[in-house]
Amino acid sequence: MKRIRKILMFILVTFFIVTINNNALALSAGGMKNDADSWIKNGSQNAPITADMAWTELMPIGQVLLAIGAVVLVVAFMWLGIKYMTADPSGKADVKQKLIGLVVATVVIFGGVGIFTLVVNLMNGILA
Repeated sequence: MKRIRKILMFILVTFFIVTINNNALALSAGGMKNDADSWIKNGSQNAPITADMAWTELMPIGQVLLAIGAVVLVVAFMWLGIKYMTADPSGKADVKQKLIGLVVATVVIFGGVGIFTLVVNLMNGILA
């Protein structure tokens, strides 16, 4: 019975694959090149993106990500703190291992923001 079911399923899948209408909407190589050239022309007519425009667009995203990271870190520290208080001695060792990773994550999140801010301020001072 299983063998007949497998053969029937194979025939059914093969039938569907063969009968699917395959429409390729690809262009010729020359058509793709012309479309690409017109796309580049349209992009070159627009004003270039300045650093101020990039900052105004990206700053809110960075602030939201930093806030989310801070909230996650606080919740994780609280959860591991409660776990540490209620754990037996062998469980406390496991929680300490997790706390080391959490401290490293904290340093990476806030240290990365600090280093990025420092580099941006230094570059603005040098290039301005």
